Amino acid sequence: MGSTILVVDDDAATRKMIHTALAARDYEVVEAGTAVEALELIESANPEVVLLDLILPDGDGVDVCRRVRQFSDVSIIMVTAKRDLTDRLAGLDAGADDYVTKPLSMGELVARVSALLRRRHMREEEQGQQLRHAGIALRPAQGIATMDGRDVKLSGAETNILATLIEAEGEPLSPEELARRVWKEDETDPAVLRTHITNIRHKIETNPADPERLVADEEGRYRLNET
Repeated sequence: MGSTILVVDDDAATRKMIHTALAARDYEVVEAGTAVEALELIESANPEVVLLDLILPDGDGVDVCRRVRQFSDVSIIMVTAKRDLTDRLAGLDAGADDYVTKPLSMGELVARVSALLRRRHMREEEQGQQLRHAGIALRPAQGIATMDGRDVKLSGAETNILATLIEAEGEPLSPEELARRVWKEDETDPAVLRTHITNIRHKIETNPADPERLVADEEGRYRLNET
C-alpha cells in the first residue's frame, strides 16, 4: 500500500466516498468520525495527510488543527461546506496546508492529496539540506527556520513558500509567480497565499523594532529583505 491518509468526517457516506477514491490510487485509508478519534489516529496510525472536516460532533476542525500542530507536522487539508472565505482561511491560520469545499470533486481532492505528498516527499529527500538568505537558515525537511538564535516551526505550505523566497535570493516574486513556483501546476486562491504569508511574518518577525524580513514592494511582489 502507499501513503496513509486519515479521513475525518462525521458522515459515514462521505467517508466511504473519499475512502473509495483514495484506495483506488493505492493509498492506505483510515477513518475517524469524531475529533477524539482523529487525534488518537494521528498519533497511532501516523498518517502523512489528514482530510479534516470543519464541523465535527465533538469539536471544531479548526481547534483540532491547532491541537495537532502542537505535536505533529502532518499535512492537513481542511474540508468544509462553508462558503464564507473567513471560515476557510481560519483553518489556514490554525496551520492547515490547504482546503477544499463541499460538494467534493473526487478528482480535485485526490489531486490535492497527491500534490501535498509530492512536496512532503521532496522535503524528506532533502533531509539535512539547509537554505540560507536574509539572516534566515531554513531546514526544509524539518520545517524549521532559524534566525537570531531562535527556531520557529513552520507548516508544510509555509516551509515551501519560505524556501522559494530564499532560493530567489532577493528577487521580487509576484503572487502569481510565487504561487506557481510553490504549487507547480496546482492552482491556488490568492487569499490562501496571503494567509500563509501573514502566518510566516508572524513567526519570523517577532520584534516590531526590527526591519521587516518578508516585504512586498509597490507592485505587490514578495521578497526577503536583507536585515
